[in-house]
Amino acid sequence: MRLLRSLALVPATLIFLITAQSSIAEDQSRSKVMMKSNIVTADPETMKWQRNGFTPWGMRIIVIHGDPSKPGPYTFRVKMPSGYKLPPHRHQDQRTVTVLKGTYWIGDGEQYDARSMRTMEVGSFYITPPDTPHYAWARTEVVLQESGFGPTDMRWVNPEDDPNQ
Repeated sequence: MRLLRSLALVPATLIFLITAQSSIAEDQSRSKVMMKSNIVTADPETMKWQRNGFTPWGMRIIVIHGDPSKPGPYTFRVKMPSGYKLPPHRHQDQRTVTVLKGTYWIGDGEQYDARSMRTMEVGSFYITPPDTPHYAWARTEVVLQESGFGPTDMRWVNPEDDPNQ
């Protein structure tokens, strides 16, 4: 008798499992479609590097996400040629920086001091708090990815370093 009752539950259990599995699969397929329609991509082969008008000649930039001049999150990449020197400057927002290519040296303070700089290799990252004076040098060609929450700016410690003056 117990065996018959247990066997009677099998079809009900199978129907439940099949229905549950079907709705899980349906949710996953909906989720995949939503992700596909909301993904932001940046293909290195088609990205167009532009001159960065806020820095000394030679640096190039690509804005990947957001608008650094407006409120909200942003991400951009910068490319510097070998030997590029970035004078001491500040930003009003916090920045997270990741080295994607090359050997990059960074330092903090209002005076450029090569002896106090730290070497950053591919994969290294650092965070610059708001209004922290810092400077850099690209030992080789360097590509960085920078993220923050805008609006952002670039203020030179020494006004004569501003390429727009």
